[in-house]
Amino acid sequence: MKELPYKLRAKIVAKRSEYLFERLHTHLLEHDVDARLSGDRLFVDLPAVSGTLRLMDGGIEVQIAAADLESLYFAKVWLQDAVAEERASGTIRIVWSEDCLQRHLPPSFSVLTVDDIVDITPRMRRIRFRTADARSFETLDDMHLRILFNFQKLADEHASRGSRLGSSPLDLSPIWRAYTVRFVEPENHIIAVDFVLHSAEGPGSRWAAGARRGDVVGAAGPSGGGCGDAAWYLLAGDETALPAISRILESLDERATATVVIEVGSPTDTIAFTSPAAVETRWLYREDHDGDCRGLARTIASMELPDASRKRFVWMASESKTAKAVRATLRDRGFTKEEQSVAAYWHAT
Repeated sequence: MKELPYKLRAKIVAKRSEYLFERLHTHLLEHDVDARLSGDRLFVDLPAVSGTLRLMDGGIEVQIAAADLESLYFAKVWLQDAVAEERASGTIRIVWSEDCLQRHLPPSFSVLTVDDIVDITPRMRRIRFRTADARSFETLDDMHLRILFNFQKLADEHASRGSRLGSSPLDLSPIWRAYTVRFVEPENHIIAVDFVLHSAEGPGSRWAAGARRGDVVGAAGPSGGGCGDAAWYLLAGDETALPAISRILESLDERATATVVIEVGSPTDTIAFTSPAAVETRWLYREDHDGDCRGLARTIASMELPDASRKRFVWMASESKTAKAVRATLRDRGFTKEEQSVAAYWHAT
């Protein structure tokens, strides 16, 4: 584990610890995280976070180190969320070291207030938020932010206790999800986020479907990285990738070339792109294939891609199984990790 200044320790108490250990390894791989398995230990190495998970009788011992408190906070959130998703493992609880208990909000925390709501397509809702420091989200190096959807409930819980925020452990777990910042209007203190109204309803989709002007959520960031520098781009994904692809296209140099492949439900889900670059766009419709979601991975596998003599980059985001298939295709075609960013934005049930 790298020697980084901020640390936390925990033990996950589980009846089926071997199963949970395997599932946590799978979670990391699905998000393209460098996770190395060695016997009863799983080593994780990221630029700002390093960690070890050790399988032991009755549970898993966790040690995490981070370069900053923001990274440490979200490493803890990831572990809580990943364990909560694996109820079949017989997880009883996570026992945190004492110094972890007071970290309830990340250092970059801010409040977003709904200012305006517009439906871009039948399944895409754009919500403009007012925030005190919109300018911090203008960067293209980190195009994403994390949204705390149950911020109001967390605040109400603290108010009912009559205590200061962060003074005692919470009964509620924070519900954070990552989204792309679609655009920023710093002079108006506005950031915009596009939400897909999924049929596979998650907390973000559910919140966006019922959002009203004046509603508040928490936020942290910016985070999540951007898009590598290249002469040729493949930008691909499903509906969830549209905000990021739109923003990447708008930022490209006029000398760049981009191929865009998007899989959506039907032609009503398409949007218009603008870009200084030369762009070729291909839309795939699930309704043409009885809802089959494998068309995107098959299309990319059949494409003619430039070789390494050309400066190339693939940015893609989709459902986890599709992302996994595309990573395999790119690996077979000789793409290095530096030439791609392939993310699992959601998981099919």
